[in-house]
Amino acid sequence: MSKPPNQFYSVEVGDSTFTILKRYQHLRPIGSGAQGIVCAACDTLTNTNVAIKKLSRPFQNVTHAKRAYREFVLMKLVNHKN
Repeated sequence: MSKPPNQFYSVEVGDSTFTILKRYQHLRPIGSGAQGIVCAACDTLTNTNVAIKKLSRPFQNVTHAKRAYREFVLMKLVNHKN
C-alpha cells in the first residue's frame, strides 16, 4: 500500500517554525506579541490573502488556554472580509 502524499511543509519565520498546508505559500511576518506571531500568506486554492497566527504555548496554563479558546470563538462569530 502506498503512503499518502504529505500535505504539509515547514517554514521558518523569525524565531518560529510554521508547519502548514502546502496551499498556503509566501509567508511573511505581520507582527508578534505576547500570545504569538501572525503571518500573511497566499491561499493558492482560492487565490486570496490570509492571515495565519501561531500561538506560543497556548496550553501553558488555564489562562492561556481560555484566551486561545475565546479568540477562536470570537473569530468564528465575526463576519468580516479580513
